[in-house]
Amino acid sequence: MSKNPLSRLPNQGASVLRRGSSRVLGVTLILTSALLFVAAFVTSFLPFEIGSLISFVLGVALLAVELEPRVRLSVSADGMVGYLHALDGALKALNAQGKASYVPHQNQATMAFGIGETGQRLELPSVGGGIHDEFIQQLGDMEQKGLDYFSLWVPKALVDNLAAAEEVNASRDGDRVSVSMAKPFVRRLCVDPFVNANVCCRMGCPLAGAVAGALAVTTGKEVLFDSCSYDPKKQLVTTSLQVAKS
Repeated sequence: MSKNPLSRLPNQGASVLRRGSSRVLGVTLILTSALLFVAAFVTSFLPFEIGSLISFVLGVALLAVELEPRVRLSVSADGMVGYLHALDGALKALNAQGKASYVPHQNQATMAFGIGETGQRLELPSVGGGIHDEFIQQLGDMEQKGLDYFSLWVPKALVDNLAAAEEVNASRDGDRVSVSMAKPFVRRLCVDPFVNANVCCRMGCPLAGAVAGALAVTTGKEVLFDSCSYDPKKQLVTTSLQVAKS
């Protein structure tokens, strides 16, 4: 396996499509098709008619490329709601208290809660374990690579490889790390009353949990989930995490 994560990132063409340029190009081609159609009608020039048809077909194809992954991700987000209901019910039955801490274990992370007033800890698979596994597939070993590595490569993987958000940025203020994600595929969960009240304030959705787990693994330190908020106007998710001191 290559140690250079750059070798695992998609090629330039795929990245352009995933960032939404296919939509712009598709609309441009359809407009071009309309102009060529008008020119063909005025001049009766056969190449204009052929060009109009080709531009229209290519434009529709590019718009379809843009639409298909968005539809699939939307269904994926909706499918998480039942799982989150079950997880919340299990945590309440186990008397789990407080917010989640993400604990690194080699290249994975578990999600820990306190239990009642006993001081014991309950460790469970991370809520974002599936997405975290995708990080491993794209980036390889992330263990203790450091915060700079996290800030650079996890956002790249989320945007370029997984198309999970249009833009992702990570910033640091002391031991606190903030990760903002523009138009993430889980934003349908962000407006769900149950998820917002029981999940977003306690452990984060699977995407926020995966980011917290990745931070724990790359820093080699326990990470406390602090908060996650959603701005519906900007369609922006902001996750706040606290890295444990050495």
